[in-house]
Amino acid sequence: MHHSHIDRFSHQDSPVHRLDARAKLIAVLAYTAVLVSFDRYALAVLVPLAVAPLGLLWFAHVPMAFAMRRVVILSPFIAMLAILSPVYDRVPVGVVLGPWRFEIAAGWVAAGGIAARFALGVLALTGLTASTPFPSLLEALRRLRLPRLLVMQLGFLYRYLFVLLDEAMRIRRGRDFRGAHRAGPSRRLSAVGGIIGSLFVRTLERSERIQTAMACRGYRGEPHSLDRLRFGSADGIFLAAFAAYLLFCRFVYPALIA
Repeated sequence: MHHSHIDRFSHQDSPVHRLDARAKLIAVLAYTAVLVSFDRYALAVLVPLAVAPLGLLWFAHVPMAFAMRRVVILSPFIAMLAILSPVYDRVPVGVVLGPWRFEIAAGWVAAGGIAARFALGVLALTGLTASTPFPSLLEALRRLRLPRLLVMQLGFLYRYLFVLLDEAMRIRRGRDFRGAHRAGPSRRLSAVGGIIGSLFVRTLERSERIQTAMACRGYRGEPHSLDRLRFGSADGIFLAAFAAYLLFCRFVYPALIA
């Protein structure tokens, strides 16, 4: 079975797709560093930082609905932190919205900043993964001299995630063919434990077969890739323009609105 839950749009053709994976990875890492470098109460200065992720998604022809769905799916992990900010931070701060001036608890401003940083970070990461095949990202990590163990673990995580999905889909299909959908909710719930156990055993057995096949092909712990990354002039121009954009967002724009 074929799954494309992570890099569904990564095999399209666009100006962003044609960029070297290392250039896009460095750009997104630098963007993330700038995004989290602002004070937690700084909210207005984040406005120009929305240009980069939206631009990546636009030029990569990635539907905005797909990207926003990623944000919504991951939002529960950050929602609790944002919700608790007004509870623990009640210092009043002044807020100016055009002609209106009022005071609110600083926790609400911090919560807005947390939510904005989270959404922009996920959108930037979605633009990266949606425009770059995951094997190319792994090769970029390896070329950038990241620890070999980290690259290898990410590769295995990517591979065995789909092994798990394959086995789960087979079990679900077998359950549906046996008419389980006609059973009551209590019967279906009681079968969940058996399904999870069967999924674990079948996935473990299949992973052992994959490991044996890899060993027979000479795998010795060193990742190999068919991707031949080439850093060209377009990649250099992209990184230079992106660096200028980040410098503007970090130093020039905050000074203009101060």
